[in-house]
Amino acid sequence: MNTIKTTFKAIFIMVFLFLNSDNLFSQHFISGIIMDNQSNEKLPFVNILIKNNENTILSYTTCNENGTYLIEFPSEYDEIIIETSILSHKSSLKKLQKEKISKKSYIVDFELEETISTLEEVIVKSKKPILIKNDTTVFRPNNFKDGTERDVEDLLRKLPGINIAKNGSITFKGKRVTRVLLDNDNLFDDNYTIGTRNIDPEIIEEIEAIEDYQKNPLLKGIKNTEDVALNLTLKKGKTDVSGDINIGLGIENKYRLMSNILSISKKIKGFGLLNYNNINQNVSPYNFISNNIDLSKINELRFRTNNYLASNNFNILIPEEYIGSNSNLFGSFNVLNKFSNKTSLRINANYLTDNLELINTTKTNFNNIDLSITNIYDQNKKPKVNVLDYELIHRPKQNSILNIKGKIDYTTLDINSFSTNNNSVFREIKKSEDLFINQNIEYTNKLNNNSAFQLVGNLSKNTIPQELDFNNIDVTSNGSINQDVKFIKNSFNISSKYLSKLKNGNYSLSLGIKSENNSLTSNNDIVNFNYFSNNNDVTFRDNNLYFDFNYLLKINKWRFVFENSLFYSDVKINNNSSLTKNKKIISNPSLTTYLGLTKHANIYINYNINNRLPELDKMYSGLIQIGNRSILSNTFDFNRIRSENVSIGYKINDFYNLFQFNSYLNYSKVNYDYLNTLFIEEDTSLNITNLEKLDNSNYRFGIETEKYINFIKSTIDLKSTLTINNYKNTINNNDIRDNKSQSLLLKLDIRTGFNNKLNFENSIVFQNNSFSTEGLDQVNFSTFQNNFSTKFVNDRFNFIIEAKYFDSNLKTRNNSFTFLDAIFNYVQKNEKIEYELRFNNLLNKKFFKELNSTDYSTTLSTQTLLERYFLLSIRFKL
Repeated sequence: MNTIKTTFKAIFIMVFLFLNSDNLFSQHFISGIIMDNQSNEKLPFVNILIKNNENTILSYTTCNENGTYLIEFPSEYDEIIIETSILSHKSSLKKLQKEKISKKSYIVDFELEETISTLEEVIVKSKKPILIKNDTTVFRPNNFKDGTERDVEDLLRKLPGINIAKNGSITFKGKRVTRVLLDNDNLFDDNYTIGTRNIDPEIIEEIEAIEDYQKNPLLKGIKNTEDVALNLTLKKGKTDVSGDINIGLGIENKYRLMSNILSISKKIKGFGLLNYNNINQNVSPYNFISNNIDLSKINELRFRTNNYLASNNFNILIPEEYIGSNSNLFGSFNVLNKFSNKTSLRINANYLTDNLELINTTKTNFNNIDLSITNIYDQNKKPKVNVLDYELIHRPKQNSILNIKGKIDYTTLDINSFSTNNNSVFREIKKSEDLFINQNIEYTNKLNNNSAFQLVGNLSKNTIPQELDFNNIDVTSNGSINQDVKFIKNSFNISSKYLSKLKNGNYSLSLGIKSENNSLTSNNDIVNFNYFSNNNDVTFRDNNLYFDFNYLLKINKWRFVFENSLFYSDVKINNNSSLTKNKKIISNPSLTTYLGLTKHANIYINYNINNRLPELDKMYSGLIQIGNRSILSNTFDFNRIRSENVSIGYKINDFYNLFQFNSYLNYSKVNYDYLNTLFIEEDTSLNITNLEKLDNSNYRFGIETEKYINFIKSTIDLKSTLTINNYKNTINNNDIRDNKSQSLLLKLDIRTGFNNKLNFENSIVFQNNSFSTEGLDQVNFSTFQNNFSTKFVNDRFNFIIEAKYFDSNLKTRNNSFTFLDAIFNYVQKNEKIEYELRFNNLLNKKFFKELNSTDYSTTLSTQTLLERYFLLSIRFKL
């Protein structure tokens, strides 16, 4: 259609020129194209003004929808000024002189720089005050708050583009947030949930989402990253103290005592927190109920080893605050001291102790096996966490930084439980000690504006001794088993790195040495399996000499990122005196291509190959018992696990119109993978893992979109994911089974932001899971949940009523549950004292049933819940 219009317009001009050829022979014309200087998109309807040197407008026109224009050069002037005018972009001026020769047409193109005024116009129209400054998106929270927020995390959930996972980790535009800063200072480091779950949102002036965030300021502009930081700009100036004391008492001996204080000055930032409660409120970054990974450990997984006895039996479809009961004490001390412009020291100290009472019953029916197993776990779990983080940053010269960062984490876990395996009753005692020490040293020297040199060193150690004692209460002799396990992982890494910025990109070269030494020892007195050893003594050493290369190239709308890790690996494995050696040169390449279709939209394609070593917990061949019926072992044969991965995606991030869209397809294929061979009997389940050539594959397709709709003042967030896994296993020594699992997840969130006192939120989650095995009937089940909340805010009074519906099997509808909670809040006129009345689990649900299936079994899990309670709290603000 645009082409037809342009053609007609060109024909019209030609006819006009022909009919007026006598007059036009002496006339001069100016034409051109007007584009955006960043996206190179043609800008429609830009005003073109012709002025003289005294700034008097002589004539004007407007370019068409294709960004082109045509205007007459005033005949009485030899020199003019051409000026553009449009609200969305900055004006541009160009001078043009009439040539004395016979030239009759002049071409003057413009590339305009975008201005913030367009965004402000959109903000006023949509009432969503968001400002974009290069790679920083600024949110003004007062326009998103409704008065019901209790902490920063509540506020962040309402900001477009931001998502928060169950463990508190944050993403912005799909990218992981690695830091939450206070006035640009890194007070919390990896444990930023201490701040987001406990700081009062009323003291926040602005929230900045900083993309391409560089932790090391000397590398800004030299090295590109995918990291994002959130910067919380505080209201009360550079020297201030704020905090509160919260005292809550409730029926059925429920308590919540909480105090926090935030101190801000030019040189020192500090945040202290002390919390005790027995209402299942976890304000710490540590989790001992579900198997979700703690936020603080996500970046440490490559340095940590296994704790078999810390795993949880609980499936978490419902929120963790409903499950079991607790007695939680958490304290946190965080301080950042800027001794001078050159030196700063950050210290974070955390302490947690808890007393968890968890009761879980499972009834498992095995497909195509005439066997049903019932297990009851009545657990008393007592974790104790002591963590010290520190970071010293010294800047001896303007162009150099020395960063020394360390962590000491000592966690103990005692679990006492009574468990039932069918008709046998056991008493289990599990003890583990997890000592993790990590030390990093990084020296950066900025050679010039375009290059830098780094020396990086890391030393870490993780030791986890574990002990399991359990005995069959119904058996007077030979009914007890003792199991000792000890994992040790030591890592050492030192490297030098050169980074350089080019005209159209950047690159980095890294040369280093890495050494990893792991060991596993275990022994037990299991007597039921004569073909397996009761002891394990495994040592695993991998020495690497590696060279990493990273290159980013930008060509117009294209961006290419090539990465390759090339290393010489020297592996030595000793498994119960059986020695395995392997020396090999390995390459792990990756290529990503981005194409910017418009200013806000791009597509990308990534292909990478990854070669990795098998994990230590898959190398041993003796037996390890981890519960009253669960036993593990391996048939180990050394092979590297090689995977090929392809990702294709299309993204739109249009914050002017508060619209986001992301679609992606991921495919991965693994040559060697783990084959689980399950031997299931009435009293025991033995899982033997083999590393074999299986060619397993995985597909993942997803669509995510978020849009603010102005005329209904609401945000709609839709996510859908389809995952397909092709894998193999064996059951009771039968033939290898080809399996396929499919999982479809649909999630729809709607949040209203009406100007009146009443607003609503609703979240619908549907998941369908199916398992198919060649030659057997397909297993299929669907879950559904709906969370609805209504919020009423009137001056100093507000309330929230939440209804949560869960159904773990839509086919039977026998496992549906509804939870009802309510919070009423009143703030005194001076805003220094706040009263809160909380009603939790008003319908007093005593247990929750959840149905889960696999390719070989169906399990009905029943979990005891925290019973109904009422809590009255008084909060005193400093």
